[in-house]
Amino acid sequence: MDWRFAIPWSFRIAGNALVGSQGRAEDLLFALMRDVGSASKVFVRHRILEGGTDNDEVYTFSLFNYAVIGAEWRFW
Repeated sequence: MDWRFAIPWSFRIAGNALVGSQGRAEDLLFALMRDVGSASKVFVRHRILEGGTDNDEVYTFSLFNYAVIGAEWRFW
């Protein structure tokens, strides 16, 4: 979901999830973006990756959080 709440600012939420008999995994993204030109923007992103398995042979779960500050330029 992208929400342009005030030009040139926007907010993005994106996610994926997978569940199966082997375990589960979730990937969530939260991003605050600002347009700085017609083909460029700067952003701050936070991402959460979580998942694992619990069965008779293995028990393992992981949770990763990380933030990124960056810029994007489009050439087309």
